[in-house]
Amino acid sequence: MIPVVPGSTEAEGHVRVRCPASNPALVARCDLKPASVGPKTQGCLRIPVTAAVTDHPPTICTQQSITVPPEAGAKFAQPLLYGSDEWQASYATLRSTNEGMNGYLKDGARKALGDPQRRRIRGVAAQSVFVSLLLCAANLRKIDGFFIQAAVEAAGTVRRRPRRRRTRAIDEWLPGQPPTTPGHRQLRPGSPDRRLREAIAPPQR
Repeated sequence: MIPVVPGSTEAEGHVRVRCPASNPALVARCDLKPASVGPKTQGCLRIPVTAAVTDHPPTICTQQSITVPPEAGAKFAQPLLYGSDEWQASYATLRSTNEGMNGYLKDGARKALGDPQRRRIRGVAAQSVFVSLLLCAANLRKIDGFFIQAAVEAAGTVRRRPRRRRTRAIDEWLPGQPPTTPGHRQLRPGSPDRRLREAIAPPQR
């Protein structure tokens, strides 16, 4: 159904809608609306009509428009128009947050919600209790991480993890190149690596 006047919802929530196969702007074809079947609507979508609808047509099929009360679609009501840019921006953020939390809960290295072997107990009630405690712990962990990150950002410092790589940097293997990185490990005199560097070093001019 199409609103008779877009955005014409009353203060009480009632809205006037019309059938897409009704006048004055036909956008579909329907056998219950003979005026919609003609050369002008040859390429329009045809609304399928079953025998049950033909025998007992609803009100919208016997007149041009109807008034829809607010309780008819209250659970589907939303402040943002479906498919609009504002709706897409809000939906993308909420969907990403929701899916991210689902992945966090099902991560085997954390809560492992999707692994039933972590909750070896029978009964829906017992499983519900365990899942509730798991969700509570996950939320507390998220909140704690948020406060830690907020304190770091407020202090203007960035926490850096210590370097864990034990392999040597490329400048340690370049002959004749002075160390450029902080904490550069000098090669011990007489060590095999030091002798190799001195052997392949280009002659000084």
